[in-house]
Amino acid sequence: MRRFTLILILMLFSISIYSQVEDIDFIYSRDFNKILALTKLESSDLFYPKLFKRFLASDSTLTNYEVLALQIGYTDNDNYWPYQDVKMERRIWALNENKEFEKAIKTCDTLLHRNPFNILACREKNYAFENLDKADSADYYFDRFDKIVRSDFSTGDGKSYETSWFVLSPADGQWIIRLAFQKSICFMGSGEDKDKNFHDILGYKPEDDEATKKKKRNDDCINLYFNIQHAASRMYGREGIKEK
Repeated sequence: MRRFTLILILMLFSISIYSQVEDIDFIYSRDFNKILALTKLESSDLFYPKLFKRFLASDSTLTNYEVLALQIGYTDNDNYWPYQDVKMERRIWALNENKEFEKAIKTCDTLLHRNPFNILACREKNYAFENLDKADSADYYFDRFDKIVRSDFSTGDGKSYETSWFVLSPADGQWIIRLAFQKSICFMGSGEDKDKNFHDILGYKPEDDEATKKKKRNDDCINLYFNIQHAASRMYGREGIKEK
């Protein structure tokens, strides 16, 4: 069965993270720019270089709010071009599928060098190291993945524009549904909230058990909302922004 061990781990992980994550008081339109400003202020507890050093050191005391601040701070980084990262994410996935683990790790290194908070790269590097029997390195990258996703889930419940999940990449919503939740996507769309912030809207089918299927409830499509306004503002890449 394809990646059975990894899938089982991620299923248990998603159940735990979704039910136990501690929410933070975060409203995108109210807080995003305030947090971004604090990440640039050397006297602030959210100063990006200080937090980033702790993140790289796998500091277990980092809070969801601090990891969120790291991600928000990174959106102003000159290397943050999330739509341009999608092609490399697919390349990494294909290399691991073909059991080219050393190449997958090197490609992950390239992506993580410019985007240290890329969910797919952290998880796939963890997977490659596991297959090379390098447990310590695998654990390190799963810890990074764990911190980022827990932080994203702490920003809301994903059920509406008002409680949309913050994610860095336009692909992160699909990753969360397909791999972390192990559900199939039944709807893909987008929209804007009342403040003109751009969101991905992705629907998933419950398909929980045979009883559900017999009742034909598997035809239901439950929508989840992912706030990617910060990514949408860089959709066209560095040159595209200059042209606009």
